[in-house]
Amino acid sequence: MAEAVREVTGAADPRASGAGPVLVRLSPAQEAMWLEQQLHPRSINGGFLSVLISGGVTAERVRAACLAVCEDHPQLRGLVTDGAEARMAIRPASDVLQFEELGMEAAPGQELAAARDWYRAHRVGPWDLTTRSPITFSLLTHGPDRHTLVVGVHHIAFDGRSKFVFARQFLRALATGPRPPRENHALPEHPAIDEELDDVVRYWLSAGLLDLPGLVLPRSAGTDEDAAVRPTPRFDLPAEHCARLRELTRQTGVSFFTGLVACAAAVLHGYGNRRFVLGIPVDTSVPETRDHIGLQVNVVPCLMEATPETTFRDLLAAAGEALGLVHRHRRVPFSWVLRELRRRHGVDVSQGAFDRIGVSCPSVARDLGEVAGLEFDWDFFAPNSTRSFDLILQLRREGDAAYGRLDFTPAALDQAGARRLTADFTRLLGALTERPDAPLHTFAEPHVRPAGGPAPDGDTDTLPPTARGSFPELAAAAATGPAAVPVAHCPVEQFLPTPAVAAYRRAGGRVLLDVVDPALGRLGVCDWRARDPYGIWLTDPAPGRPLRVTDPEGRTLPRGIAGLLGVGDDPRPGGFRAWIDADGRVRLLGTADQVRHWVGRTLDRAEAETVLAALPGVQEAAVVTGDSGALRVRAAVVPTAGTDPDPRVWRRAVRRAWPAGWPPPTVHVLDRLPRLASGRVDGVALAAALEK
Repeated sequence: MAEAVREVTGAADPRASGAGPVLVRLSPAQEAMWLEQQLHPRSINGGFLSVLISGGVTAERVRAACLAVCEDHPQLRGLVTDGAEARMAIRPASDVLQFEELGMEAAPGQELAAARDWYRAHRVGPWDLTTRSPITFSLLTHGPDRHTLVVGVHHIAFDGRSKFVFARQFLRALATGPRPPRENHALPEHPAIDEELDDVVRYWLSAGLLDLPGLVLPRSAGTDEDAAVRPTPRFDLPAEHCARLRELTRQTGVSFFTGLVACAAAVLHGYGNRRFVLGIPVDTSVPETRDHIGLQVNVVPCLMEATPETTFRDLLAAAGEALGLVHRHRRVPFSWVLRELRRRHGVDVSQGAFDRIGVSCPSVARDLGEVAGLEFDWDFFAPNSTRSFDLILQLRREGDAAYGRLDFTPAALDQAGARRLTADFTRLLGALTERPDAPLHTFAEPHVRPAGGPAPDGDTDTLPPTARGSFPELAAAAATGPAAVPVAHCPVEQFLPTPAVAAYRRAGGRVLLDVVDPALGRLGVCDWRARDPYGIWLTDPAPGRPLRVTDPEGRTLPRGIAGLLGVGDDPRPGGFRAWIDADGRVRLLGTADQVRHWVGRTLDRAEAETVLAALPGVQEAAVVTGDSGALRVRAAVVPTAGTDPDPRVWRRAVRRAWPAGWPPPTVHVLDRLPRLASGRVDGVALAAALEK
């Protein structure tokens, strides 16, 4: 017989013994999380906290305290019904409590670190809310008087503030011991948010969202597509820096957190970002319910702008205004904003402006309570198990000082770039608070590449080229093999690493790519290697021409930041995009005119063409971008002789290899690409051909 289920629409849980589960409506934030779970069932929308308990305590006593907290908070003991309209079925805590006991060796002082590693290695995984309640408990025993309780929580029923509520109530239950379950519990009500949602959508449509550039971040050796979240070590913000920041924020009339957000904006400005979005996690509670467990955390995107002449004092005021959006938009689920922009206005920001970087600084509770005979060491600062952003800067105040950690995905940063960002935050907080009225551009740390550099296989300028010309001529030379044509030159901006060219290089032929800027002149030569097909490094810079990377205004950018390749003190920005790594090597990224910005993404035709050209069976490839309200991307491939020309085959191959975050392209199969007399692809003629 089916279990009886009753639905309540009021603010109480009238569960009577034996009456069965009670259905309650999901809040807007919970509905958004549930939809995300349905769309991405393998995702992990949760986090964890832990506490080291020192002293004589039994597992049964800890279990009883966990049970008592769940009894007091219905949303910690609910399962979501998988129907046409999702509801949460509130059940008795004893029916759904997930409590396990395990032994785990850990040296004194290392228990919490060991518990972190254990949870991430063995318990982080997809969370089926139809069969598992939103909270789990694992009691790890390290010795007779050392236990760590690890609490895993799904975000559908927990937020940052609730961690401290849980801690207080867990300690209270541990101190008082078992008690009969309560029968009535207040449930939060969820007023309509339609007007607020319309306000959010109007704001972003009027904010120039379509032209928002992609975020520029430091890197040392490139990134990969791994989406796993990685943490940096904790970094400390000295007390003297924080004291100056407190005084500045007091003078400006903003919060300490606003000052930390302003510092994060200054760091991003130093990497060449002038206009960008920061995501601010915020609780959705109201005063009468903020002490309840089970209220959701939301993310509010805030638009920030800074020019080189902006001062830190200006940035404090700007950050204060931006954070005003948090109070206006805090109840509107983040995913609803993305949905409405896409559904009603055709603007897709799901992998662009809004999910790149977040800044979080919740208050840390100090007075959590005591239990006679026991000591507790809480870890609320555990690394995220959820990819809510590519980067999230987690900051905490601690007495007169503060500390932080950066959680990042390798798709956005490598380890060196992540360490660089946290070091820059610490350095700039000190410098900005010392000189709050100085323009931001005066805080830059420019790095200029030394002139010259050894050629890997001798002086390329003394090697007489056997073939020199456009990419078609290089491809023709490659077809004859290195025995006939041992060296081939072509302009770097035309180069494509097709399988035929890669085979030519592996067989011993040399591919030399000439880097000649139309304004700055010759910058050097790239001796291309097939083993690094996507890395075009300037292996032989022109002698006497120190290279640097600049922003569009000609200001030098730090190493590891992508920009325009310039020369020495010449103020003119160049036409090539590049970045310089920690060893001073220059990596070419294509030309400036190949880049498009679309709702916070950097769309680089050179990157896409390189990926397509490397596909088996490709003779040459090109990408055309254009927009008419929504960005259009078209990919053209020319198959080699004997390769299947079926457009359906190529459509699948292209879309599998397509760079992440780009709009999907239309795919066209051509006999040849139209070219100008110089050998460059005729973009106008190609675009016209693809319209037919």
